[in-house]
Amino acid sequence: MANNYYGRSPKKKKSGFRLFLFLILLLALAGVTLFSFSQYLALRSLRSDLDRLEEQLKNIEDENRMLWDQYDQVVEENEKLREENFMLRSSTVINHGNRNTNLVAITIDDGAGPELIGRTLRILKDNQVTATFFPMGSWVELHPEVWKEAVEDGHELGNHTYSHAFLTTVSDERVKEELNRWQEAVDSALGYQYQTYFFRPPGMDGFTSPQGSTAKRYKEIIANKGMFAVLWDVELVYALRNEAYTTARIIEHILANAKGGSIVLLHFTENDIAALPDIISGLRRRGLEPCSLSELLLAEMQT
Repeated sequence: MANNYYGRSPKKKKSGFRLFLFLILLLALAGVTLFSFSQYLALRSLRSDLDRLEEQLKNIEDENRMLWDQYDQVVEENEKLREENFMLRSSTVINHGNRNTNLVAITIDDGAGPELIGRTLRILKDNQVTATFFPMGSWVELHPEVWKEAVEDGHELGNHTYSHAFLTTVSDERVKEELNRWQEAVDSALGYQYQTYFFRPPGMDGFTSPQGSTAKRYKEIIANKGMFAVLWDVELVYALRNEAYTTARIIEHILANAKGGSIVLLHFTENDIAALPDIISGLRRRGLEPCSLSELLLAEMQT
């Protein structure tokens, strides 16, 4: 009996061990199957994401092509506009605005020390008027703070050359240099690149015959700088050259001659600035409103 007992025991242990191994393998197979299935699902999800990304990429590429086409079209249109604007600037001399408006542009030329410029700014602020100044670049360079204040107050600046150079007395290269030096002085004073659309020739030199060949040459130089040549239709220096240049006479002359659309030329002199408050109030009594060049010319465009 002992032999039978000891003979059966190893078989039971061996059978249990095999069952245990079988269960382990079964669990391992199940684990591998689950892992493989999860990987399959992940790959399907990834494939779906890739398909979606490819579709988005295709859409982006299509949009980019469309944007490039639009960009090319805008560039072409801008080039045409630049050419048209150049042609307009190079063929135009502004003497006045639309006569159907009640606006009158106040423009003041050259320059002065901070005291007189500051007084001018206070008069304009007290009367709620914006004006257009045509300072020489050298004056801007001497007193940058007052011109910066002028722009901050809402007034605009126009190019009047750096040194008040009479155009016909210098070379075309010197004219360009004068325009550039004015721009550099203003940019330095303001701390940023200032865009002006207006140029006034000192003493009207080169523009006494606006449609002549000399004026045409200068208009092209000015147009290349993005500016229009601006003159005036009411001024004092020539009109009163044979009279006493008094504040009272200045006021009388301007109020007698200014009308809707006029561009009034003043200078930074004691008499001109002293006359400014009465010029403003006198224009308003006549139903005219003092303004800057831009305000006058934009009103013309909207009419």
